Amino acid sequence: MEGQDLKALRLTLSPDCSKCFGLCCVAFHYLESEDFPIDKPAGKPCSHLTDTYSCQIHSELRERGFKGCTVYDCLGAGQFISQVTFENRSWHESDVDGTHMFAVLPIMTQTHELLLYIVDLLSHPIPSRDAESLQSLLKELLAFRELPSEQLTGTTLMAFRQRARPMFIQLSQFIRASGLRQSGISLTKRHEADRSDLIGRNMSKKDVRGMCYRGALLIGANFRGQDLSYVDFMGADVRDMDVRGAEMTNSLFLTQMQVNAMNGDHHTKIAPVYKRPSHWR
Repeated sequence: MEGQDLKALRLTLSPDCSKCFGLCCVAFHYLESEDFPIDKPAGKPCSHLTDTYSCQIHSELRERGFKGCTVYDCLGAGQFISQVTFENRSWHESDVDGTHMFAVLPIMTQTHELLLYIVDLLSHPIPSRDAESLQSLLKELLAFRELPSEQLTGTTLMAFRQRARPMFIQLSQFIRASGLRQSGISLTKRHEADRSDLIGRNMSKKDVRGMCYRGALLIGANFRGQDLSYVDFMGADVRDMDVRGAEMTNSLFLTQMQVNAMNGDHHTKIAPVYKRPSHWR
């Protein structure tokens, strides 16, 4: 897949609620918390979901306590399931198994997450052999998501994830080392080992460029004004992480959901592929 095709694919890996049957508003189980003001069982439509699958309070979600809704991002899985997998047939129709449709959503979302990571990696100058391996995996994932819903299994997805993981780790290290080298910095063991619990920690005075925070707990951590270039955020929990004034243009393995979960402002720099959250004031 060439550059223009990759850019076109990247654009599809973001939600278009107008082409989705409100799957995230029905499929998931929500517990009353600081992110949701109500309990909602899985498979039951949210009380604010309209008959046309839009949200009655979309512009007031945060003010009404639905913070989690403003953070969630299906990476385009919702509309793909609605329009392609189930051929524009809603869970509301009598001949559609809604429970099965909802079960496909997390599988498709994780598939799109893998696609997103691969497309983003291919945007960097990486060794040709690695690029070929990623292209091969990309084609297989694209073929997988086109399968009938009954064949979209978690077992197959797990096999893809296991194949992708060592490539992602290796290329993360390669890209971070290359990026830091341009600034005269070496990728030391410190950058590889720092994956500890940083909940609420003040990191605003540390040099964190090129850090590997894969799977780290960064909830409420203070990275205000930090240069987060070439930081690996894969799977990191970044809820309420303070990135006001931070430089994030070259951060790695960053998803829109993670961006939505952070607290930034108009000084925070992010790559053009991300949408600036409305709460970043």
